[in-house]
Amino acid sequence: MLLDFTVENFRSIKGAETLSAVAASKSKAKASNSESRRRVKSDDEIAEPFHVEGWDIDVLPVIAIFGANASGKSNVLQALDYLLECMARGMFRGDDERTSPLIPFKLDKLNEQNPSYFNLRTAFNGTIYTYSLVLNGNRIFLERLSYALSSTKRERLLFSRTWNESTQRFDWKNGSDFSGAHNQLAESLEDHEPFISILSRLKIEVVKPLVQWIMTSQGGRYWGQQEIDSSFLNSLWNAEPTNLGLTGVLERTKNLLLKFDTGLDDIEIRKTESDKKSYQLYAVHKTGDSSYISWKFEEESMGTQKLFGLVYRMQLMFFAGSFLMIADELGSNIHPNITREIVRLFHSPKTNPKRTQLIFTSHDNTLQRNNLLRRDQIWFTQKRLDQSTELYPLSDFKVRNDLAIDKAYLDGRFRAVPFISDEDEQSTSLEEKDKDNA
Repeated sequence: MLLDFTVENFRSIKGAETLSAVAASKSKAKASNSESRRRVKSDDEIAEPFHVEGWDIDVLPVIAIFGANASGKSNVLQALDYLLECMARGMFRGDDERTSPLIPFKLDKLNEQNPSYFNLRTAFNGTIYTYSLVLNGNRIFLERLSYALSSTKRERLLFSRTWNESTQRFDWKNGSDFSGAHNQLAESLEDHEPFISILSRLKIEVVKPLVQWIMTSQGGRYWGQQEIDSSFLNSLWNAEPTNLGLTGVLERTKNLLLKFDTGLDDIEIRKTESDKKSYQLYAVHKTGDSSYISWKFEEESMGTQKLFGLVYRMQLMFFAGSFLMIADELGSNIHPNITREIVRLFHSPKTNPKRTQLIFTSHDNTLQRNNLLRRDQIWFTQKRLDQSTELYPLSDFKVRNDLAIDKAYLDGRFRAVPFISDEDEQSTSLEEKDKDNA
């Protein structure tokens, strides 16, 4: 499970900003009479967190980030995605294609020349792992991995390496768990290659849960669209570990789409006649005379296509036990009632028994109302005066349980909303500027 993530000097993020999935401490205050009358739910009634075995830590199943356009919401997700990519597949150079290239904060000359910093804390089977990475587009300057057992609570080093500018080599420190023949691999690492990216090839018991989390999290990206091409259809046909075919993940996806009132009666995958190794997705509809008609799925509305991609990916993660899903603009082209239901599916132990977490951004402030999200699940981004991103949770504010958060948000009570200048003032300012230049 993801505990928290810190990033510094990445795109619009200048200083260190931390996104935490650790649940806030429970309030001991009793509900007021007005809250009782309105049947306001407690945080745990809205979303019961996952407990970290052996620690006094609870982890949230869902984190939602809201904020104005260009405030840095997507950059927070892209920073996390970049780190996970590095951990799973190694650092990517400038000539490689990737979802989130390493771009420093460019509005400050000093930051543009400095490396970027990432720190990730995760927890599995009562063990907390902490991974740090400092790098620029050419090399790694620091890489460190440590862990703490629930029995001792003491942090133990697995490995660390720090770039030594004078010797032009890395200074290594290894814990007792890393004393073995695999240390020879350190000599073959490139300056830009994270050591953690090769751990999946090594038999080191203490890091197995972390490596599994890293690898399964790669399938959890949803950037607002899903291309229904041949590779995607092949994954639909072959992805299920137990060979359940259409009765597995696709069947659950279809059932949800029917529940969401998309007008579909069925979804079919058929092999194409021209190429038996390729597949085509079809939407099946019921006509007025109770007969059936089908057409290619790309003829469906863009909203239905995007919803299909999102729901299928989500169901696949629930089924396979993937640990993290990252979704940018979750409610894009999707009705708010459906988005709310998707959030509830992640909250529910029944539909999400393997504890998959969801982190998403959205402009849909209706998701902030009616006991859908806890106060510690709602985060905001806003631009500082230097145009850098500030990230902070709603729980930083003292708000009543019965406050209409969505209305307070639009009123600017939590900041994180765009400042829209007056049109008349802007016109006057431009006219004065033209006179000065005349």
